Amino acid sequence: MQIQKTASYAIVITFVFALLIIGKPFLVPLFLAIVIWYLINSINQLVRSIPWVIDYMPQWLTLLVSSILIIVVLVLFGNLIAQNIDNFRSSAPNYRLNLEAQLQRILAFFGQENRYDLTSLATEFNLNDYLRNLINSVSSIAQRFFLILIYVIFLLVEQDTFPKKLAALSWTKERKENFRRILSQVNDVSRTYILVKFATSLLTAVLSFVVLYFVEVDFPVFWAFLIFILNFIPTIGSIVATAFPALVALIQFDTLGPFVGVLLGIIGIQVLIGSFLEPRLLGSSLNISPFVIILSLVLWGLIWGVVGMLLCVPLTVILIIIFAQFPTTRPIAILLSKKGRVGKME
Repeated sequence: MQIQKTASYAIVITFVFALLIIGKPFLVPLFLAIVIWYLINSINQLVRSIPWVIDYMPQWLTLLVSSILIIVVLVLFGNLIAQNIDNFRSSAPNYRLNLEAQLQRILAFFGQENRYDLTSLATEFNLNDYLRNLINSVSSIAQRFFLILIYVIFLLVEQDTFPKKLAALSWTKERKENFRRILSQVNDVSRTYILVKFATSLLTAVLSFVVLYFVEVDFPVFWAFLIFILNFIPTIGSIVATAFPALVALIQFDTLGPFVGVLLGIIGIQVLIGSFLEPRLLGSSLNISPFVIILSLVLWGLIWGVVGMLLCVPLTVILIIIFAQFPTTRPIAILLSKKGRVGKME
């Protein structure tokens, strides 16, 4: 009996992973649309917190204004990224020569006189493949932008009808209340995480832009936007977000001063916001172990690539909330949680 139960769990887990991998072309745009939908509703709530807005603007109008604002910002930044990528490609030959010269200076400082060709190093470490995969992931998201936009529109249209659909279900009152409670937990955690992460990432990007602008690093707006996006990826994102502009400063200038300034400045910003401000804003809303965050980062990254890495934390927290509601999966939720407390099961 125990063997059959274990085999059933293994089959279900295998089926779920296969579904996530096979359904990636459909699920990734859907989850990105849900993130944008949460962001639009969060901004709409902030707008409607203004007293005179409630008196003179109906709900649908503020929701429309919030939607247009988010879409316009996404389009503008999409064009900005495309332009900066073209400019960066045109400047790549000069950057390559400067980087080889800087690398030779660093090696000479440590007593190494060997000369290295960056082309052979990039081939040896498969850097071109990694960059190509990253660019392909970003390009794929851009190509599916209109599909994501359609999903967002339908989510906004349908959001007011969901309570009516729930009321029409032939469930008991207790079952409906339990479902509302679970859904409320998922909504609160997702909205809090997305809003706080958006605000802290934006603050990090703005402060990093100030550093890059005064050091006179090329394309400061582009690097600030990249820092904003990468800060949604736990741990690894902040490291990569610091490395990219610092590397550009290294290859752009003839001295190491700008490189050190950019490196220390952005690291200081990342530590200040990521280690002090963000945990205080999130509080105990994310009931997830730090080690589980790293595991989920790797797992969702393998399943959905860059998008999986961006969404790994809210997806894992949602799974913990759902697992905690059933006796068979509650031990999993306890192991994934931060301190073993996952709330009462009803």
